[in-house]
Amino acid sequence: MNSTEVNGIRRKFIIIATLSFFVVITFTAGMTALANQYSLRTQAGHALELIVLNNGEMPEPTSSAKELHATDLFDGLFPEFTYSARYFSVLFNAQGNPVRVDVKRVASVNEAEALGYARAAMRAYQESLTVAMLDMGQADTFFYKVKKLDDGRTIVAFLDCSFQMQVNREVGITTLIVCAVSLIGSFVLVVLLSKRAIRPEIENARRQKQFITNASHELKTPLAVIRANTEVIEMLQGESEWTQSTMSQVDRMDGLVQNLVMIARAAETEDRSAMGEIDVGDLVVQTVDPFRALARQENKDLTCEVDGEVRMVADASAIQQLCTLLVDNAIKYCDDGGKVVVEVSSPRRDRVALTVSNTFAEGKNAQFGKFFERFYRDDQAHSDEGGYGIGLSVAESICTRYGGSIKASWKGGMAVFTCQLRANQRG
Repeated sequence: MNSTEVNGIRRKFIIIATLSFFVVITFTAGMTALANQYSLRTQAGHALELIVLNNGEMPEPTSSAKELHATDLFDGLFPEFTYSARYFSVLFNAQGNPVRVDVKRVASVNEAEALGYARAAMRAYQESLTVAMLDMGQADTFFYKVKKLDDGRTIVAFLDCSFQMQVNREVGITTLIVCAVSLIGSFVLVVLLSKRAIRPEIENARRQKQFITNASHELKTPLAVIRANTEVIEMLQGESEWTQSTMSQVDRMDGLVQNLVMIARAAETEDRSAMGEIDVGDLVVQTVDPFRALARQENKDLTCEVDGEVRMVADASAIQQLCTLLVDNAIKYCDDGGKVVVEVSSPRRDRVALTVSNTFAEGKNAQFGKFFERFYRDDQAHSDEGGYGIGLSVAESICTRYGGSIKASWKGGMAVFTCQLRANQRG
């Protein structure tokens, strides 16, 4: 894992941590608002019940409670509520005509307005199932309760909750401000702490890359010496099964060293000076052409299809390397007499798709998800082919570098490798 991949994981962690905190703090703020609203409605319900029980007047919290059998209602109110409550009531006879309008405990409403509120509440009570079921409704800053009395009359009581609503609004605004500040603060902390947390990983990645590079260079010298000594022995004594075995292992080690160098280069940061707008279709066609002779030699059909003009900002050598790795892999593991198909398209304006597929009859049970692991080899699929399981891992690194992804699948007897690349790279 190189520093770019580590930074990518860091970005994902920052996003996940910030979103998680946002969800938690939003849930907390929402529950606080709901709790305040529930408390307000509960107190309003208790107060209105007391008013209608006491014929439109708020009763005293001591002696009247027993008379009204409403001790539990008083328990739901804070002690000073009955003295500070602002309310009014309207009494209607059995025919629906007002017989009393009491507005002496409220200053914001006159008798005409109170009667208008009461008539609207009566209509809502008769027409709205919700108001009838809850036996309480809301009009502007007033909660109201409609109650039919035993003698056929109806009383409508209104409680002014403007002050409590204003307090709830201020609490809500304050909560939002605190949540916003907390979210920003947590984001800054996560960014700073995550940067500090990944510093050892970036250093480990740097050391790993340096070790691979140094090991590759150090191995070249003894391999060259072994090859030279073996060639001298063959010149003096002739070839033997021992010298052939030694040369075979030297060639194998050379291949492994080259792949180690490829890994180190794949981890390098993109050289921005080498980037420019390229025609991906033309580049892929040029890259595929040299493989046609190899495919014919192995009795395999190689075709390349480009869907219109496909352009992107990239280092041409990186895209060429990606195509080379995939085509070489496809030819190597294509069934005898099968076909290899290379396709280039632009499914979206900001995306470039490179698809390389090959005939692979035994791919149904292959573990395609592991193909991109370094040094992975499927014994069943690769038993007759060379390789070190490096190429597809490098291809994945190139796709990641260009803001994309690579996936392997099997469909209709074909092994399909699909690369999605971002067309426009940011500097």
